[in-house]
Amino acid sequence: MTRLIKSATRMLLVVAALGLTAGMAAALPSSLPSSDRLDFVVTRNGEAIGTHRYRFTRKGDRVKVDIQTEIDFKVLFVPLYRFRHVSQEIWDGDKLASLKSSTNDNGEPVKLEVRSVDKSLAVNGKKTVEKVDPKAVPASLWNSVLVNRNQMVGTIDGSIMETQVTRLGDDVVKVGGQSIATDHYRVTGDYQRELWYDRSDGTLVRVRFTASDGSEVEYVRSN
Repeated sequence: MTRLIKSATRMLLVVAALGLTAGMAAALPSSLPSSDRLDFVVTRNGEAIGTHRYRFTRKGDRVKVDIQTEIDFKVLFVPLYRFRHVSQEIWDGDKLASLKSSTNDNGEPVKLEVRSVDKSLAVNGKKTVEKVDPKAVPASLWNSVLVNRNQMVGTIDGSIMETQVTRLGDDVVKVGGQSIATDHYRVTGDYQRELWYDRSDGTLVRVRFTASDGSEVEYVRSN
């Protein structure tokens, strides 16, 4: 009888440990890449005009994401538009803990700070300070958790955007000569994008949207 009790106790401890581990894994952002970096080429109507980069540092349940975008649009070597953006996100599990960004939008400097305060996100943007749902996600797009959320925070000026996400189906995207099976989504509402995530791990693969001038902009992964 004593052996049976000890055996049952060990089994319960193993089950509890497995349950804890599974819970911890589920709490992490759902689309962390297997490597510590993601690189994209930004194109306008098929022509390369810049780069977009993510760098990931993970420590336990916390993930730091450094993001950098550089865009230079020229016509006949004449600069028409220049964009520089750097930001850093800290995620605690599947929720945003903080975000800081600095942007130069064709000569106009813009700064943003977002932090988790009192079970909400305090967004200190270009014009106002707002408190929003702590499950709101930044429009940095790398984290596929956004497909299950309906509120986004603009990463430049802190705009609060109500969104809907529709799954369009399966698709195959070429990355570095390899074919990747993806889930294809469309974001509508206050923010509009088409997004492709690797079906195997949720990593961002491709982004497409129509710019204000009617041109088609894409972020195409290069690694």
